Amino acid sequence: MEENTIVETIQQKLSEIEQRENVRILYACESGSRAWGFASNDSDYDVRFVYVRNKADYLRLEGLRDVIEAELNDVYDINGWDIQKLLRLLMKSNPTIFEWADSPIVYRETSDWAKIRAVLSDYFQLDKAMYHYLSMLKNDVRNYFCSDDIILKKYLYILRPALALEWIMSKNSPPPIAFSALVGHCLPKELLPSIEKILAAKKGASEKTRGHRAEDIDYFVQTKILASESYLQTYHRENRTTWEPLNAIFLDLIGSCTKQ
Repeated sequence: MEENTIVETIQQKLSEIEQRENVRILYACESGSRAWGFASNDSDYDVRFVYVRNKADYLRLEGLRDVIEAELNDVYDINGWDIQKLLRLLMKSNPTIFEWADSPIVYRETSDWAKIRAVLSDYFQLDKAMYHYLSMLKNDVRNYFCSDDIILKKYLYILRPALALEWIMSKNSPPPIAFSALVGHCLPKELLPSIEKILAAKKGASEKTRGHRAEDIDYFVQTKILASESYLQTYHRENRTTWEPLNAIFLDLIGSCTKQ
């Protein structure tokens, strides 16, 4: 299926979700390997969206789920978060929110999403982001560095949090979701040939294609774990974020959301 047809299908599915769930989608984007820039020929579409309900729904005594799991199959993985969930997690500086906001593939973006985007940087916390990517990196190393070869896609999954950690330590800002941006700013030049070889093999292969381990990249990953742990031991954060701006955004959004 052609890319334009896929995008049209995804946008149609988002409209169907709005009608079926009686919600308004504020933002929808790609969040997986396609957004990272190293999708395989058989990669699925990881669509994530943020939605708001009608004001009356938030006043129901029984409450409502704060996620919508719309579709999961070999082609589409589509699910979304309620605006309450997103704003509560933003207060905790959840790194997923910053990744979604930075996605280069956007399927829908409303003017109301700009209100959230405007405050994102105020809620970025360096240590929360580093612990997130460090935990991800350690888990991946434990799971995939257990043999002499590796599924090429997993190698790139390992490198992404390693490079994200370097970005955070050097720039004190959310790392970009695009793998190429991380490579361009954070990868030592001497490692570029190994990365380019992996990317070339990955893009022309399937999700399960395996390849030999690269000792230079393995060493880089291990040193990044040690450097991040050392950095966090001495880092001290002053938390000055408050709920007021997020409460104001939430009240504004549900005030403008009329019954569909």
